[in-house]
Amino acid sequence: MLRVSLGLFFLLTSYAIMSTAQESTPEQILFVWNDTIYAQSIAGVLNTVEIAPAHTEMLASLPLTEANIYAYEDSPLTQPPADNYGFHQGVWSDDRTRFAYLAIQHEGAGFRVEAYIDGVQSVLIAENVMPTRGYLIPIAWQADGRLLLLERHTLYTLDEVRIWQWSPDSTLTFQQTIPIPSLKGNTATLSDGRVFLGFDTVGAQGYILNSNMSLAIFPTGFVLQDPPASVFEIYPVQVLGVSTASAFDSVDIPLPQEEAPIALEPFLHWMLPDFARSVTCYADSAFTDSIYEVECPGLQTPRAYAGHEGTDVGGRPAGLPIGTPVYATSAGMVIKTLSTCGEDDITCGDAYGNYVLLEHTRVRDYNTQTWFTGYAHLQSVLVEENTFVDYIGTPIALSGASGLGGAHLHFEVRAPHLPISTNWVDPYDTNTFESDTGLWIVADGRPLAAPIAFPPPILLTCQSPTGNNIRSGPGTNYDVVTQTTENTIYEVTQIQTLTTGAVPGDWYQIQWDEGASTGWLWSELMTGCAEVDN
Repeated sequence: MLRVSLGLFFLLTSYAIMSTAQESTPEQILFVWNDTIYAQSIAGVLNTVEIAPAHTEMLASLPLTEANIYAYEDSPLTQPPADNYGFHQGVWSDDRTRFAYLAIQHEGAGFRVEAYIDGVQSVLIAENVMPTRGYLIPIAWQADGRLLLLERHTLYTLDEVRIWQWSPDSTLTFQQTIPIPSLKGNTATLSDGRVFLGFDTVGAQGYILNSNMSLAIFPTGFVLQDPPASVFEIYPVQVLGVSTASAFDSVDIPLPQEEAPIALEPFLHWMLPDFARSVTCYADSAFTDSIYEVECPGLQTPRAYAGHEGTDVGGRPAGLPIGTPVYATSAGMVIKTLSTCGEDDITCGDAYGNYVLLEHTRVRDYNTQTWFTGYAHLQSVLVEENTFVDYIGTPIALSGASGLGGAHLHFEVRAPHLPISTNWVDPYDTNTFESDTGLWIVADGRPLAAPIAFPPPILLTCQSPTGNNIRSGPGTNYDVVTQTTENTIYEVTQIQTLTTGAVPGDWYQIQWDEGASTGWLWSELMTGCAEVDN
């Protein structure tokens, strides 16, 4: 299905690209957005060309310059990244004697900047991504052998330009910060050595980093806005590279073939404790509609959007108990949160209430893949943006009733990189995914709960006199879950230090009833604490 082009467009006939503006657009940024490939001139001339719905065969046929490498099989590497790392993005020097690339750890916080210089492959930088410093992506080689790197936490968005420099003596130094609006897209090197940074999709502009570290701005003539149906509808601008307009005179693009099921190892854990499995609504797809006799309340035709693109756990009449721990289904980066919604505002967060969005980087065929998972209607959020959740046995949030729908958890999966017609996926779908359990890691016939697979380490065991308030989050601004009971052994799984508020100091996340119940208590109200040797 061809989509309506944004701005000036060219029709595709027999999947061949036709263009009449070659002379005025010497270089174009090729990118994928919302399952469609576009080409945008950097010369200030509107030349946004809708090619066709993206598919695997088409991507392999696009004529791109060789300065940027986005896949391991296109790189000069003689051996793949080692130790469970995946190739992400690389850049050549002008004389093609030096090649540097980013490698990201499979389901981990680690990253490496490696280089292939005169036939020798070596590691330049080996670190973990942290809130204070994200991934360092190579963007340009200097003539004297220095390497410029761009820092970013999210692989396809950019909220701040922070430039670093690696020197041949192995020193890494920070260069400068350049303020910009929020940009979408990964980087690409132009023929003159300048670096495309991304699109301001609201302001209809593209940004280029000049050799003197200043910015050049060019108009795009289009506005890419995410559809408003869901806060989790992730349509990252995935830059494929740079091409010259002359390459579009006549490019034969093969017809899309019927996609075979995707061979993929299941990687998702159940996002709630094992007892919390009262599913009231599955992802609204042909697969789940045919398998599960679960009606999604409130979603009858006509609907405000295409369908219910997630799984609801809980619901009326009792709902999911407020304050139930919510876990990441897989290790990943926290890229978006909302924690200010009250329970009375059903429109907050576009009716999703408080939520957490994670980006998961996985390695397949030596390349990285980017997945997203979303968790909504939360009472409280326990993680901050730009932090990496590497231990999924520790809760990232507590369930609630914020937004619309009462006390329940909404969970969904997004996969913009897959050659399917939409970027959300049904994790139960065995027709799309070759595994007979979909994307779920299964034990005893059902998705394995994260706290069972990765029980949180017990830091301390403590007691507390009867009657102290246990809250749903750290600090007195959270709701009271219950009160302490004399002679109960509480296991401390997390410590958070508050410097502001009515009761600053250490707050302990505690669990009892074999981990079935959890909450937060001020450390000063706990007695007889003893460390636990894990």
